[in-house]
Amino acid sequence: MAVIHKIISTKATAAEMKIYINQNLLTRKDLSALLNSAMWVGNTLNMDSKLGDGTIILRDYQLELNINLSFFGKIAKKQLESSFDDGLKQLPPK
Repeated sequence: MAVIHKIISTKATAAEMKIYINQNLLTRKDLSALLNSAMWVGNTLNMDSKLGDGTIILRDYQLELNINLSFFGKIAKKQLESSFDDGLKQLPPK
């Protein structure tokens, strides 16, 4: 099974990242169109889509992205990684 796993260090707290993700990532039409569901449980965003399922775990000054890709997700892995990278690079780096 193909996986996307990234750990990103940032200057933002978990609360600041959560606001950023809600306002800038989950509202993007290209990302929201792919998601069947996205639900926060504390500082963990649980996501499910036709391309895979996974989590974004927020800790103060660190974000961890884990996505288990489906067959179709494997085909689009580079594009998915690029979309997440583009969205997450707006967080201030540490």
